[in-house]
Amino acid sequence: MSTATLVTHCGAREVSREELDRIEAPPPTATWYPVKHSAVAESVGSLLKSGGFTIRKASYAVARHGARMFATLDLATPLSEGVALAVGIRNSTDQSFPLGFCAGSRVFVCDNLAFRAELLVTRKHTRFGQQRFREAIAQAVGSLSEFRRVEAERIGRFQALTLTSTQAESLMLRSFERGLVSHRWLPDIIREWRAPSHDYGEEPTLWRLFNAWTTVLGPVARRNPQRYCALTMDLQRLIDDELPSNASGAAEATMPACQSA
Repeated sequence: MSTATLVTHCGAREVSREELDRIEAPPPTATWYPVKHSAVAESVGSLLKSGGFTIRKASYAVARHGARMFATLDLATPLSEGVALAVGIRNSTDQSFPLGFCAGSRVFVCDNLAFRAELLVTRKHTRFGQQRFREAIAQAVGSLSEFRRVEAERIGRFQALTLTSTQAESLMLRSFERGLVSHRWLPDIIREWRAPSHDYGEEPTLWRLFNAWTTVLGPVARRNPQRYCALTMDLQRLIDDELPSNASGAAEATMPACQSA
């Protein structure tokens, strides 16, 4: 099953690792030290392997004539049935954004990605930026096992928490009010919640709702991976705000009706 959800249009394209290797970085300036895309990918990949993680699949995309790169690395590390740990990396050689690393989950049944802000690394392209980035990634990889445990518990909570229609509609409306989904997407999200395209179980759970969001937002992942990454993080923050966990980590069973922001 293909797991690529990277940029395929709007001036960007998916590339092979061999093609990525051929893209060179421009020469540095007095204050800016760009890093070759393949060097970033190699650094992250080698550190993951050193940390005991196996890369199941790697996908790369470039935009702006090769100046911007975004990659996803699917790891052979299960979080739940049909869900595995995933890593996202980014780099630019046009000063548009810094080196970046984040982790999250991949749902294989519908090929959805969702990143978490708890494990997020960014470093500027300074003289020692690549070295500092590698050091920060090494530290992040060291905490991936704990991240995996917490993320698996979160997914289990999503799968176990049944929502009423009022609760689900409240969350969907909140996502619109916060500007996370547009008025054009909202009807599609409602339809996906009520009649899912994929099997997330018979019960109307938070897991079904979350995948309704990420399914409808799928085209954003292909157009703009940076925005998609931020949106999935913001959606999970919305859930955390509206459905707080109690001290034991279980979700509260009730949620107040949506009120005007």
